[in-house]
Amino acid sequence: MEDATSSPDKPDDDVDLSSPDSSPTRLPFVPFNPPFRVTVPEAIKNGEVLQFTIKVYKWDEDQEVSEVTRDYGDVEWLHHNIITQNNIDGIIVPPLPNRPEVDAKSAESKSKKQLGSDSRIVIPDEFSRDCRQIEKYLRMLLAHESFGKDKNLETFLCEKEAAIKAQVKHGFFSRMSSAVETARKEHHRDIDEFFSKKREWSINYSKAIKDTCSDFNKMVNAQHRLAGSYASFSLALQQGGVNRDLTTETINKYLTRLSDATDNTKHGLEVLCKNDERTLGFQLDLYVRYIDSVKDMLFRRTCLLVEYEDANRALDKAKPAKRKQAEEQKESAEAKYEMCCDNARREKYEMCCDNARKEFKTYLQTRMLAYQDGMVSYVESQIKTARDTYTLLAKTMTQLKQAED
Repeated sequence: MEDATSSPDKPDDDVDLSSPDSSPTRLPFVPFNPPFRVTVPEAIKNGEVLQFTIKVYKWDEDQEVSEVTRDYGDVEWLHHNIITQNNIDGIIVPPLPNRPEVDAKSAESKSKKQLGSDSRIVIPDEFSRDCRQIEKYLRMLLAHESFGKDKNLETFLCEKEAAIKAQVKHGFFSRMSSAVETARKEHHRDIDEFFSKKREWSINYSKAIKDTCSDFNKMVNAQHRLAGSYASFSLALQQGGVNRDLTTETINKYLTRLSDATDNTKHGLEVLCKNDERTLGFQLDLYVRYIDSVKDMLFRRTCLLVEYEDANRALDKAKPAKRKQAEEQKESAEAKYEMCCDNARREKYEMCCDNARKEFKTYLQTRMLAYQDGMVSYVESQIKTARDTYTLLAKTMTQLKQAED
């Protein structure tokens, strides 16, 4: 039985704005065309490090530009450079994938979570999910107008050797300062009703999508455990009786057929679990991380709002000697925060609120299309797997009837 999502004519992930296969007629906006497109076909475990093979092509051609090998640390360093060397005010930064679990202890913990704490079976490493997550992250960066032509991204994709990584330190005092700032600003009253509602929506949606993803994973893990139970039952049926008389042989023949049927059911469940994770599970996991990026963007905007209001108060209290400096600070804070009518100031500053409104529109559109495609792929795989399992069970039933004759 093959995976229901293994059709070469249709991608098994969501709507990809960085793919030439995306249909512009489905989108109410024209996507940014990046210089490259990428695939991550495989990953190889090298000690305790997972190395990804990344193939890079020209956007509108099949010509391969480069093939590079990168580990998760390189991707993490790219993400750090992207967010520190670009103005991300009002920008929803594509979320960094979770670190792959490659050590034996993590594999054992994952197996126990899926198959039950009493299971002695360790699920073998399959890095296809990690490859898809890295590929999706790179495609989202390439598709984003603010990051698609970033030199760090081009270097990451085209240079044979990975960039030298520096250790990013987050000391106790910096973390404490960040926590204090977050507590002080995240609940600050917003003066814009649109963003006030979006902030409330993001909090509610974050809880809903995380609960949904958790419940979905629980369902998949229950299917994994049921498949394991079927495997044990099938093995027990194959033992048969020790006597060699005619009655025992007849019973063993029926038990063997029943074991085959149980094994087919087990295989159908395993395919079902794999397809569930590849379709809707992949989308849910992505948007659990994506909503955190949305909340981060809204928090950065709130910080600019606080600076804007602080600058207004400072201007009101400024003495004549410092009034000009206070006016400049107020103008800068205002221009960064909100959309201004002054073209000169519009060219000088990146408008956070204007960027945020466009980002929200794009995010909501792609999210709806992604869930639509995820649900369709999920249902299609459910139907195909059920049909394939039914075919195998019907074949076993026919063999049982023939044995009776």
